[in-house]
Amino acid sequence: MTATVTKLEVASRQLDTAIRLFFQGGDAVSIHTLAAAAFNVFADMAEHRKVGISWRARVCDDSGLSKKELKNIFYAEWNFFKHADRDPDATFQFNKLVSEDFMFMAVLDCGDLQPTTCPMQAFQIWYIATHPEHFPGDEPIFVAARQALPGVLQLERSVQIQRGAVFLEQCCAK
Repeated sequence: MTATVTKLEVASRQLDTAIRLFFQGGDAVSIHTLAAAAFNVFADMAEHRKVGISWRARVCDDSGLSKKELKNIFYAEWNFFKHADRDPDATFQFNKLVSEDFMFMAVLDCGDLQPTTCPMQAFQIWYIATHPEHFPGDEPIFVAARQALPGVLQLERSVQIQRGAVFLEQCCAK
């Protein structure tokens, strides 16, 4: 049996799966692998359609790093998880929080290319509410996101994620 899929469909499905796994407490390596793959496809598509418009390109511009340097940093974990040809016995210390950033930037790039899915929208609201240091406090859209999850900042991290899972199910129940 075969299936025909587009790059955008693949990235959307990878990102939705990463988001659901994240909120379900799934395997961090699997979440990161799916999130990085989706982020990379959405960024490549955004850059292909409008050079320099992806969030990856924006981070590159803001950081002053070359595209190659930034990709080496961004994809260090992902490449470690995918390849063993050069370093079959290597180990890697991996920061699980990077997956959240990848998922958030992937949602932003997806939204520039096509409509986002309900899980993407729920994750975006959760991310804004749980990472207020990244967003202006008085912007109405960010205020609304924080109001959608009142008190979430006062919770322990694991409870914040559980609250996100409940929020996702409330928003996206079919």
